[in-house]
Amino acid sequence: MKIGDYFSGIERSLRRMKGAEIQGEVTCLASDEYNGLIRCRVLFWEKSYLDIYEVVSTELGYPVKVHYSYTFMQNGKRIFRYDNAPHHPEISTHPHHKHNGPRDELSSAHEPTLSHILNEIEKLLPK
Repeated sequence: MKIGDYFSGIERSLRRMKGAEIQGEVTCLASDEYNGLIRCRVLFWEKSYLDIYEVVSTELGYPVKVHYSYTFMQNGKRIFRYDNAPHHPEISTHPHHKHNGPRDELSSAHEPTLSHILNEIEKLLPK
């Protein structure tokens, strides 16, 4: 798999979401045919949003997230952020973890998929 194929798949998935739209352009920067960065903001119908940041390698034939961060904001407050920054070695799933709420409460978390993130957001959005 080449990085362009990964970028295209993510962008297609985001554009198919109901009740959400991509703000501006999806930034996809490839450093070579197997490595790159994707960044974008997804706006939801009630004005919350998800910031997506991934540095990905597809050299093994499948995507490996080297760095990632998914931040969900609602009413100007952070609801959650998943990331793999190695700054919390005390967490059992290190470097993967989740920051919860505006007080940044830390919890262990396995590396989420974009689908997992979107399902979690769907449960938080008002009906």
